[in-house]
Amino acid sequence: MNNRSTMYMLMVLAALAFAGRFWSQKHLSNWEESVTRGQGRYKAIWETSDDLALRREKAPKGTDDQSFRKHFQAQAFGARMGNLDIKTDRPRQTRAGGEDRTFTIVFDEETGGAFTRAQLRYFLFNSELLFPRLRCTSLALSPNPPDRRSRGIDPGLDREDIWRVTKLQFKQRSPVAQKPGR
Repeated sequence: MNNRSTMYMLMVLAALAFAGRFWSQKHLSNWEESVTRGQGRYKAIWETSDDLALRREKAPKGTDDQSFRKHFQAQAFGARMGNLDIKTDRPRQTRAGGEDRTFTIVFDEETGGAFTRAQLRYFLFNSELLFPRLRCTSLALSPNPPDRRSRGIDPGLDREDIWRVTKLQFKQRSPVAQKPGR
């Protein structure tokens, strides 16, 4: 091989190396972006799985009346609402083939059903969140006057934030398994 062909060969190799360098840098940045996106997705999946594990751990394990009573009592205890009396109606079949269970919550006479909005929010939110397919269907509140004999309620922002729960119902709608052969 003479010097001229060697020089042309080296120039072609240098041009290929130069083009290869730009090509690899372009794909390296794409690869780094993909790794960064993957790490973000991995982090979101990790947080979601941790949240689901926590919710599953706190979720009640049974579907009988005792499990519901225990669940509502635990939420009332967490909200410092005292003892509850839970009245359960018989399950009713729905047109869509599901089953509705209604739970009426009655508060004890000691508290008289008078609570702050923060207590009510805590109780309602956690009751619905931690039990599957359970929703509040009826909630009736009235202001609780400081003196039970007076009919008037103090106007303005200075009145107490205490509300009387006159009616509270939850409903759970569950699908019913079809029997084989139908």
